[in-house]
Amino acid sequence: MLRKLKRTTRRQPLERLLTARARRALDLAAHEAAAQGHDQVTGDHLLAGLMRLDEGVAVLTLNSLGAVPAPGINADLGRLTELARQEAAELGHRYVGTEHLLLGLLRENEAAVPGVGLQQARAQVIRVLRGDGL
Repeated sequence: MLRKLKRTTRRQPLERLLTARARRALDLAAHEAAAQGHDQVTGDHLLAGLMRLDEGVAVLTLNSLGAVPAPGINADLGRLTELARQEAAELGHRYVGTEHLLLGLLRENEAAVPGVGLQQARAQVIRVLRGDGL
């Protein structure tokens, strides 16, 4: 069953998988890139977009870990959203939310959030989703 779910999540168009909050984070990232005069949205812009939300699983996860994101993530958005989709599939989720975008960032570059590794963040995301990680 999990194998089928992983295939389904990976085959669906990203637009159909994104939650409203994840879409908002991507929109904020695009605005951040434009405001800085950049043609391409990068991980730095995505991280800024996530943090500007002030809510969602990604923000709750970072806050509960006492983590402060660091700039310097130059990976392009296409790569990061694909990693986010993979994170969603591996967690058995049929959607891509802010938590998956955060995990995709960390999968690409664990230095994105100093002192927080991918495994630690993934475990905290699961706790937050269960309601016991706050």
